[in-house]
Amino acid sequence: MRIMEIVSGVHVSGAVHHCALLSRELIRRGHEVTLLCRPGAWIAGELAGEPIDVLFSDLRRLPFDELHRVAAEIRARGIEVVHTHMSRAHFFGVLLRWFAGVPSVATAHCRQVQPHWMFNDLVIAVSEATRRYQCRYNLVRRNRITTIQSFIDPGRLAGVPADARTKFRQSLGLDEQTPLFGTLGTILPRKGQLYLVRALPKILAAVPEARLVIIGETHDAHPQYRVKLQQTAEQLGVSSRIVWAGYCADAYEVLAALDVFALASLEENLPMVILEAMALGLPTVATAVGGIPECVVSGETGLLVPPANSEAMAAAVAGLLADPVQRRRLGEAGRRQVHESFSLEGQITRIEAVLQSLVRRRAA
Repeated sequence: MRIMEIVSGVHVSGAVHHCALLSRELIRRGHEVTLLCRPGAWIAGELAGEPIDVLFSDLRRLPFDELHRVAAEIRARGIEVVHTHMSRAHFFGVLLRWFAGVPSVATAHCRQVQPHWMFNDLVIAVSEATRRYQCRYNLVRRNRITTIQSFIDPGRLAGVPADARTKFRQSLGLDEQTPLFGTLGTILPRKGQLYLVRALPKILAAVPEARLVIIGETHDAHPQYRVKLQQTAEQLGVSSRIVWAGYCADAYEVLAALDVFALASLEENLPMVILEAMALGLPTVATAVGGIPECVVSGETGLLVPPANSEAMAAAVAGLLADPVQRRRLGEAGRRQVHESFSLEGQITRIEAVLQSLVRRRAA
């Protein structure tokens, strides 16, 4: 197949990583992939060593000049299907469906009310929760949507150095015995880092030596949220127990240093970071929102707590930090589940099949 992958995210995110992994694997399987992204996008550098043509566009819809330009590229390259990721790309892809006459497929990495979803030839939902949302609120017909859950590349795990845990802890001045729990994600309100900060006093009451590691950079649209987190930590007297790790190029190496992974999101689909933590054998505490319960089975592969509930989060995290046997049991079960149900090989085979089905249908 000749496929155009379109992604509008400039910075690193779960959806951008998803597109990068998918593009790389489709190339490996012999497909011709053209990537369309915005100027300065992280993904362009990430795929620089791959046999892939990268085109740049601001994905502007009006006036129609840019749509005409990209449509001409599609026709010249013989592109057979367009596959989009993230909001700006999705709308652009639907318009290309009409401007270039090629089928459009959109992967729903988030849940927002946007009328253009119903006009795709196919929508891929990354969780069952996302599929239900698209059908109910965006009126996507049930015969035009399928669920193919998120995936990770287990090959990345092999690249994690054996001493990653020790090195990261030493960089923080911490030893092997310090109880360490943490979260990874862009610092913005829906990721719920505030509830982890609020949970910290009760965690410290049960596990006095514990530390919280917050991995991720502040979202450009929410600069005050980090300020709020820091002010809350000061008011609670826990500032010295929080490590602000910032952006990390290799999240696996930082995650490997933790004893417990915690995600306090208020809204999610099926976050890649949960799968990454589980693949590393980390016991996980997460909020029961969106598609998270589709991978974290409470009491079996992790622990689930209600969203916006610092007390429940504190009890779950403190319990795991104090119980190495329970941590090991949940961590191993989570690792097995990810390798069995959320592997790159299996999920991309399904994506490949639905793309091929659309191309054949259009050709017929």
